[in-house]
Formats: sequence, structure tokens, C-alpha cells
Amino acid sequence: MLRDEILALAQTCHKAFGEQSRHTDWLHNGDVCHLLNISKRTLQHYCDTGVLPFAQIGHKCYYRREDVEQLLQIKSDKSKNNK
Repeated sequence: MLRDEILALAQTCHKAFGEQSRHTDWLHNGDVCHLLNISKRTLQHYCDTGVLPFAQIGHKCYYRREDVEQLLQIKSDKSKNNK
């Protein structure tokens, strides 16, 4: 898979220059829906309205783990405030 090859190349470069490997974890639609406990349609709405940034390669959308965790924190804070 291209993603795996890119990550492996990045890791090799970081090792060659003595830096610790740092890369962004990317999640697929299903992973994000599961983590946020939302439907695919809700995820599409979040993308369309800019609630959750994404990167698209071909017909697949990818989401940064940091962005998903931030949205999860916001949703958690809102639910605590509503109780």
C-alpha cells in the first residue's frame, strides 16, 4: 500500500538523520464513525460543513487522528455541560 511505503520511507529518513520518527496517524471513514459513535451520513455532514477536516486521495477520505480526538473532546465537553 502506498501509505505504508511512504511511512517506511519517512522512518528510514528519520533514522538516517538521527531524528525520532514522527508521523500523523490517518483514519478511514469506518474508524472515525466508530470512535465518534456517528453514522457515515453524519460524518459526511461534518466534512461538508467543515466540522472535521479531511484529506482526500482518489475517492477515499482520511482524517488526522488529532482532529478526531479534538472533536471527540468537544463532543464530550458538550455532553457534560448538558447534564
